[in-house]
Parts: sequence; C-alpha cells; structure tokens
Amino acid sequence: MAQYEPQQPLTTPTAQEFGFPYTAYAIQEQLMQDIFQVLENGKVGIFESPTGTGKSLTLTCSALTWLARHEELVRSEILARIGEVKQELATLEEENQLARDWLETQGKSRIQREELQKLQHLQNLLDKQDQQLSGIRNRAKAYKKQKRQPLSKQVELENDRESTSDSDSDHETTDGPQETTEDRYRPVQIFFCSRTHSQLAQIVTELRKTPHGQSVRCISLGSRQQLCGNPQVRSLKQVGLMNERCLDMATKKPHPNPSKKSRLTEEVNSRCPLKITSLMESLRDLALSEPLDIEEMASEGAACGACSYYASRSALEQAQLILLPYQLIFQKSARSQLGINVKGSIVIIDEAHNLLESLSQLHGAEIKRQQLEKAKVEISCYKEYFQKRFSTKNLLKINQLIFIVRRLLKIVDPGEETKPNSSRMLRTYELTAEGDFFNIDLCELLDFCARTRLARKVQGHAAKMQRAPRPNENLPPVSSARSVILQRLANEQKQNDKSKHLKRKIEEVQDAREEQLEKHCPPSKLVLDLSPSPMKPLLSFLETLTSDAQDGRILLDPQGGILKYLLLDPAEQFSDIVSEARAIVIAGGTMHPTQELKEQLFSSCQGRLVERFYSHVVPNDAVLPFVVSNGPTGAPLCFKFSERATSQMLQELSMILQNLCQVIPGGMVCFLPSYEYLDKVYKHLEQSETLKSISRRKVVFKESSGSAEQLLEKYALAIKESGSGGALLLSVVGGKLSEGLNFTDDLGRAVLVVGLPYPNRNSPELQQKMKHLDEKLGPGSGNEFYENLCIKAVNQCIGRAVRHIKDYACVYLLDERFSSVRIRGKLPEWISRHIVQASAENGGFGAVQARTARFFKSR
Repeated sequence: MAQYEPQQPLTTPTAQEFGFPYTAYAIQEQLMQDIFQVLENGKVGIFESPTGTGKSLTLTCSALTWLARHEELVRSEILARIGEVKQELATLEEENQLARDWLETQGKSRIQREELQKLQHLQNLLDKQDQQLSGIRNRAKAYKKQKRQPLSKQVELENDRESTSDSDSDHETTDGPQETTEDRYRPVQIFFCSRTHSQLAQIVTELRKTPHGQSVRCISLGSRQQLCGNPQVRSLKQVGLMNERCLDMATKKPHPNPSKKSRLTEEVNSRCPLKITSLMESLRDLALSEPLDIEEMASEGAACGACSYYASRSALEQAQLILLPYQLIFQKSARSQLGINVKGSIVIIDEAHNLLESLSQLHGAEIKRQQLEKAKVEISCYKEYFQKRFSTKNLLKINQLIFIVRRLLKIVDPGEETKPNSSRMLRTYELTAEGDFFNIDLCELLDFCARTRLARKVQGHAAKMQRAPRPNENLPPVSSARSVILQRLANEQKQNDKSKHLKRKIEEVQDAREEQLEKHCPPSKLVLDLSPSPMKPLLSFLETLTSDAQDGRILLDPQGGILKYLLLDPAEQFSDIVSEARAIVIAGGTMHPTQELKEQLFSSCQGRLVERFYSHVVPNDAVLPFVVSNGPTGAPLCFKFSERATSQMLQELSMILQNLCQVIPGGMVCFLPSYEYLDKVYKHLEQSETLKSISRRKVVFKESSGSAEQLLEKYALAIKESGSGGALLLSVVGGKLSEGLNFTDDLGRAVLVVGLPYPNRNSPELQQKMKHLDEKLGPGSGNEFYENLCIKAVNQCIGRAVRHIKDYACVYLLDERFSSVRIRGKLPEWISRHIVQASAENGGFGAVQARTARFFKSR
C-alpha cells in the first residue's frame, strides 16, 4: 500500500479554525494548537488537562483538523509536484539535444521519469479511492431511504468451505483479515482509544456537535460481546464461549437440503444467518457515512439483520477515525486479527492515567489447574480421534503440547507436603527447566497452533463429543506389569533418598501409564461443560513463556492451583506502537506523576517527548482544597493501616463527617481506603449513633462491590428532593465510583479522601514489580512506583468534582501525611497551588469548618 509524506509543513491554525463547537477557553485553545504541532512534527505528547475541561472534544477537534489539512496538502502537493516534474523533464529533453554528455542527461531524465511515474501512480490511487468513497456515500443514502426488508426475504448465503475436517490441508486458514494483492493508497488513520466503550460513546456524541461529524468516516470497534446480534451467541454471556460459537457458526456450510432433518438440531448445526454479505456491506457503508457509537452500531445490525461485528471490521480499511478500547490496540495479536496497522498512523490514548497498569494487565496470563486438566483431556481425545489423518510432523506437535500440559500439571500439583503460602516466583526459563520442556521450541509450537487453528478444532471436537456421548465400554485394563514396575520404582526412590535418576524413571512410567489411559479414553469422558475452552488461556500462557525472561515472572501457587505470568516491563509490548506510529498523544485528567511513564515506555525516544500540563477552566476561587492534619479534638490524623481502625481514628472521622454535613450543601462523597474499612466505619457510625445524627441532615449511602448504577440513581434523587439537605456517599478508592463518573454540581459539593490508599505491600506481584524497578532504574524506583500508585488513586478521586466552568467544590485530604512537600508535589497543579494547610497551629479543624461555611455562603 502506497503512502505520501508532504514536504511542505502545515501551519498551526488559529483557535477559531479547529471546528470547536463552543467558545473555547484559553487552555482549550492552547491544547488544540499543541496537539496539532505534536501530530505535524511526529512527536510523542503527554498532556494533562483536568477533568471537566472538555479534554476529549479538544483532542478530537485538533486531530481531525490536522488530518483534514494533511489530506488536502497531500493532494495539492502531488498535483503540484507532477506539474513540476513534467516541466523539468521538458527542460531536460531540450538540454539533451545540445548536451555533449548524453549519458549524464539521460540519467537525470530517467530519475525524473521514475518520480513522475510514482507520483502519477499515487494520483491514480487517490482518484480510485475518491470513487470508492463516493460509491459508499451514495449506497448509504440509498440504504437510508429504502424500506428494510424482513430478514426472511433476504437470502444470500456464501458457499464458504466447511472447516470441520481435520486433514493436514485444512490446517492453514485463520479468522484474521484476508490479505489483498490490490494496490491502494493508504491514508493516515487516527486510532482513538479509551478504557471503556461508554467513554468512546461520549466521543461520538461530542463529534456530532462539530463540523467534522458531517464528513469524517468514523467507526467503532468492539468485541462480539458488544456487537454480536445472534441470540444463540449472546445467550452464552462469557466472551470466550461467544467467540468460539461465533467462529464455529461463521464457517458452517449452509445445509444442502434444508427440508431434510439432520440428526443434530438446527440450532447447533446452523450457519449464522447474520453473515449475509450484501447486508453487511450496507451496514458498513452506513457506519462510514455517519458516526455511530458501539450501541448504535449493534442496534443498526439488529434492525437490518446483518452482523455488526464483521461489518465494523470490514469498514476499518476506509475509516479515518477508529474508536476502540485499549485491548484491541495494545495487544499485537488483536491488531493482527483485526487488520489494524498503526504504521504511519496517529494513536491517541485517552484516560491514560493508568496506562502502565493497563499494559501489564492486558499482557499478563493465568492458567488454573482445572483448566490444565480439561485441556489435557480435550487434546488427548482429539488426537486419538483424528490420529490417522495427521502427518507425522503435526502429530509430533500435538504430542509436544500434551507433554507440556502434563508437566505443568505436575508443577502446579500441591502434593501432600505443600505448605500454606508456598507460592514462589520463577523466571520463564526456570519454569521450562523445572517442567523439563525447555528443549521444545515454543515459538514453533505456537505458530503451528495458530496456523492450524488447533484451539478451535479441539474445542469444536469437544463440543461435538458432548452433544453425542458414547457409552463407556470396553476400557482395557491397565497392565498389571506396569503397576508392579511403578510400585517397585517408588520403593527404590524412597530407599535411595529421592534419587533424581529414579525420579525421572518414575515420571516416564507415569507418563506412559497416563498415555495408555488416554489412548483408550472414550469421548464420553467429556462431560457436558459450559465453561469456556481452556485452549486459548493455555496458548496465551505458553506465549508469555517466549517473552524476554527479564520482562516478567511466573507466580506459581500450588495451594491455589494457579500459574500466573506477571509483566514487569511493558516497554517491549508497547515498542511496536512507539516505533511505527507517526505520532502518539497520551492524555488524561490526572497524569501526574509522569516520570515513571517516560522511563518505562519512552526511554528510547526521549527526543520525541513533549509534556504539557494545563490549569483548570474554573476560577481560582471555585475550588477550596484542605489538608486536614488534626481532627476536631486536636488529635493528629493518621490513617495508616495499623492505626486507622483504632477507636480514636474512627471517632475523629465520625466527628469530621458529622460537622461537615452541617455546613456543606448538596452531595458529599467520602472515599475510604478499602471495602473492609468502609464496613468498619459504617458500623462505628451506627454504634456511636453518629449515623442517626447525620441522617437528620443528609441521606447516607454506602457503596458495595456490586453494581453502582442503582446506588447513584438513589443518591441523585435524594439530593434533588425538595427540602433535602443533600446526601453523603461513602465510597472506596479504586472502586466503581472513583473513576469515570461525574459528580457534577450538587452531586459533589465536597470530596473527602481518608488516608493515603497504599496497596498491599506484601502482595507477591507488587514486591516483584518493585524489585524489578530497583534493578532496572536504580534503588528507590520501586518505592517511588509504590507511592505513585497511591497518589494516582487519590488524584482520580479528587477529579470527580468540579466538572465545568461554573462548578465549585471543596476537597478535604484527611491525613497528616498529605502535608509532606513530596506528596503535595504529586497532586494536580490546580489543586496543590490552592491548598489550605489546616493544622493545630493555624486553627485546626474549627478553622476548616468555618472557612467551609464562608465558601458556600458566598455562592
């Protein structure tokens, strides 16, 4: 695919030229211009724009303005350059007539002719693209006008090849994008990613308000869980099962004789009725002609009877703005499957305050003992069923996979001597050595599994056996001779103090015994099981073992029966995006502190980095933040884990809540370190009758670990009720209410953060991460990371209040440790510069309550 990079730079537009639908504030103007320059110069930009400043809309307008001007410049420059080269060729032809050095002039002419040929080829590709886009717009208009026909009248089934046989020749297809030999122009695309689909849906809503919404080709990508409209698939609920059923139905042949009843039910054996090419193309054209969020895309597919999932994938090639969640762009396998190519593209990462944690989570892997047991049975039965059809090479690969599964089962087996808390950390090569499969080429094995679609085939065979069980008969007895040998070797092992040589012999005999049992294992052993197939988790875990040993560790927990890969260094997983993308924009409302982000992800491109931090749009007097070091009785506030549950700290917190509820109107949100501590606080409020006192003024709500939607609705209704003094919401740092939710206006007139919510330092995962950072970045880096985890969580809580320019609120940081200069330096700049230090020396908590009352009376 061809692409052209203009030689002439773009000038930065004025604030009025970005298509911003409102009168932009100064920081919004500056942010749009800064992003435009980052995109034009191919930089990596880290931007912090406080929550409530229109960050997402500003990102969208600046990026789309740059894209429109870039595409216009490409076309004009190609046309201008074609004219210049033609003129230069004409001049060279005249010089050829008079030149003495004919070879030199012919060489210059040849270079010019080659350049002209390339430019004209690019122009032809652009013209062809324009024709295709014009056709898409015309078909979309016709589709909107026409009356949608019932699905039963639109029968257009493809005669896809059935993929149920297991011959070697059938092991070469995948579900990924089909390669095309057609040469086409590849424009710059913008990949806009965020954590959730609800956040991406807000982008679509804001996009429609701008002039860009009328012309941009925008597509929303998602998983089958969001886009699939087939009731059979959606009823499975779990994403793994949905993927497997969809892939199975998508490759089914239409029944050769629909009137003839099959032995299997139509529901199980039918091809997906939504994969109708003409309808999916119509849906694709509609999606490219007007911005649709993920729910609207699914609704349109359901209305016309087309598959929204595959329609959105087919629209990817022609889209300019692609909205997608983190997992679809950060995982190389997902990009490959969807056909996402970030080379020369723009990557915008919104809500990026937890980017490092998101990368580590997405590239981790976990496999449980139950999954390994099920995988062993499924693969073994699959091998025995189709053994005669396999080539020797393919059979070897399947045997290697079975061997690895057995070894992993031995490693994760707790045994009789396993002690509690016997978990340990291993490097990847230590696990393969301990499992004795270090000599197996895992990359080659995984390539075989991907190329042959082994996971799908094993799962499909297991499902088939579940639907058609066979009687468990004629199972040959295990050789008594083998049992005698096994017992004898076991006795010898005890006598020789567990000799390694004899231990290996015992394992060989045990493997042989297991193999004999599995060889005669009838398919009826596969009992009905609605859990997802363990094949993909197994292959995902094996893939992590091929990564650099320095980048991660394996947590082995025999007691829990878990093997878990922990990614410690996400740089390698993000390196493809850094090296291939034209420019990267990383934005969030609370990006502080950014040092570890730069060190871990962008150490190789420090010259491309641009950092910008912006103030809030609200006036300086709209936010009143306090650091409360002492409680109402004058006692120091220290909510460390060892002290926060003491009767003194619980009593101080109860009095603070009671006193503030008397002077704060509307809603108050109090964030506590954990659900366990929340329960203790609530119980103390009840026992001390403080809850009864607060309830006379405000309705009290308590967050639970379940759904937050109903709780928020009740909270909002209590505040809006006439004559109400508002409500108090007790929540948890890192819970569902601390990120992504807006406590606008009366919903959040005050935010309280109780203590510094440090994570559990005794966690094996956290200890290993801190140790890794100390080794890589120097002593103290682990502690810095540990503290930053805490401060980022605090910053997210603070950002829930003050959502627009007319909003106002108070913020209370309840712990003397917030007085530290180091801690305050990591808070958002628009908070830290206005902080009021409330200590015993300057009036204590009484001064806090008095100043709070004056703040709200002045509103």
